[in-house]
Amino acid sequence: MMRKLLAALAILVVWEGVVRLGLVNPIILASPSGIGSALVTDGVPFLHAFRITVTSIAIALLASLSIGVGIGLIVGATAFSYAAFGPILSSLFAIPLIVWYPMLVVWAGIGPESKILFAIISSLIPVALNTAAGVRQIDVRYEQFGRSVGAATRTIYLRILLPFALPSILAGLRIGTALAVAGVIVGEMLTSTDGIGFWISYHRTVYNTGHVYLGMLLAIACVLIANAVLSHLERHFGAWRLDELANIAPA
Repeated sequence: MMRKLLAALAILVVWEGVVRLGLVNPIILASPSGIGSALVTDGVPFLHAFRITVTSIAIALLASLSIGVGIGLIVGATAFSYAAFGPILSSLFAIPLIVWYPMLVVWAGIGPESKILFAIISSLIPVALNTAAGVRQIDVRYEQFGRSVGAATRTIYLRILLPFALPSILAGLRIGTALAVAGVIVGEMLTSTDGIGFWISYHRTVYNTGHVYLGMLLAIACVLIANAVLSHLERHFGAWRLDELANIAPA
């Protein structure tokens, strides 16, 4: 632990020295003291913006997870639906999603709603694709067994298909999480009146490099929080998956 602290301190000292000695243009690289000064002078609006951004990301992830998994289960349920709709999802994922953003602003305005919609669209497609691919990899005999014992379609989806496809779903959610965070922050940078992305864009235009780097650090914090929540979900649903698979395993 002490070695890590010393290494971090050494990096900060070298970083500060590089900027103060003029080895790098201060417009390009802010010093640690400059970032600290930005936090002292404008920490309150940045923390308020951080709350707005994190809230938007959380809403987008919850929506993309539920919608994306639902679409993926339906698309991957049969070979026909996968052959018919799988290429459509792949094509949508290949389109640069930023081209959709102006339409979302027209529909939802420049408030958080357009950023959330943009993040949902960005993140639900990989979740749906991975879910559908995971369902198609399941041995069809498990579904046949469920139907043979009289299980309802809803039960087959929740107790058989979903547990088996969970690793693929979580892999898609990893990709979707990164896209959701990027979608919210990029949307705030383009058209917004608040949020981390807005303040990064604003201070960039007035060359407040310390404030820009403070915003970047808070954006990284958004990613770390999202990954921590996702890791917790992986552990929780991983245990649930083992229990469900144990219940349907042959005696």
